[in-house]
Amino acid sequence: MSELDGADHLIGRMIAGKFAIVSYLGGGAMGKVYQARQVALDKCVAIKVMNFALASDSSFAARFYREAKAAARLDHPNSLRVIDFGKEPDGLLYLAMEYLDGRDLEQLLREQSPLSIEHAVAIGMQILSALRSAHDAGIIHRDLKPENIMLVRGVDEDGQPRELVKVCDFGIAKLLGTRERPSDVPQRTTTQGLVVGTPEYMSPEQGKGESIDARSDLYSVGVMLYEMVTGKVPFEAETPVATVFKHVTEPPVPPSELRSDVPAALEAICLRALSKDKEARFQNARDMRNALKAALPVASRELFAMPNSQPMVPIPTAPPTAASTAPQARTSRTNLGVLTFVAVA
Repeated sequence: MSELDGADHLIGRMIAGKFAIVSYLGGGAMGKVYQARQVALDKCVAIKVMNFALASDSSFAARFYREAKAAARLDHPNSLRVIDFGKEPDGLLYLAMEYLDGRDLEQLLREQSPLSIEHAVAIGMQILSALRSAHDAGIIHRDLKPENIMLVRGVDEDGQPRELVKVCDFGIAKLLGTRERPSDVPQRTTTQGLVVGTPEYMSPEQGKGESIDARSDLYSVGVMLYEMVTGKVPFEAETPVATVFKHVTEPPVPPSELRSDVPAALEAICLRALSKDKEARFQNARDMRNALKAALPVASRELFAMPNSQPMVPIPTAPPTAASTAPQARTSRTNLGVLTFVAVA
């Protein structure tokens, strides 16, 4: 293992001559995340350092620059802001981002699930606001899931606490090498390929290795909205491939069969977003957000209100341990770096 892959090796290091690494926050398939101080501004930031094995691949480095540059163009209150990116002389690839003091939606759902209808819709509307901006800029997320949705503290003009949603990791899934199947591959053949994502939140076309667009992101939002409201994802199975197969072939159980107080209009939005045929889904994030706003006006009025029963907690300064005694209300998800897909007619 390279020394660049050590969690503690970078603590105290200066990145790009302007970011001083302070502490380790966590890591995943792409790399490790650190809290850092932007020296010139004396400001707290987050630094994501790409795994050295990936960073040493010239094709990955080229994709990294392309996707980081695209993500840096996003300037929306509900999108994680990218501050800087680059490559150090020793090969270290880094991404500097705003530091978020809060928790992700995955953690919230582990502690309190299902959410109130109003809270779920308010979160969904903010996610869709971020996607509207990203899709207008030609950027597709590709791996939307609760772990990529941060809930952070904010205040209104009266100093009252407000909950702000931040969508993270735009462009990251594409860096792992998502391959889109050429349109001329016969539909009834078995095709080998690479698919990046998390099976429980993956659109049917993404699971089959077909070309994807903004409507695949909206399918993932539909899965998260369904989960926030019912406490369950629409499809689960014993293996990742079996889960993807359910997305491709099985209809979801209507949310009202799992929770009796789900409004009919909200159920219709969930089921439309989860359509197997992307032509039958909402065609853009703006339309889906408007539908949510019309379905539950009270949630739109309280869009940024922080629920008193769900206080924010700071993000950990170290990854959780295996001995954690936190409530396990949800099944752990598997993020797939590589998945063999099967084309289904």
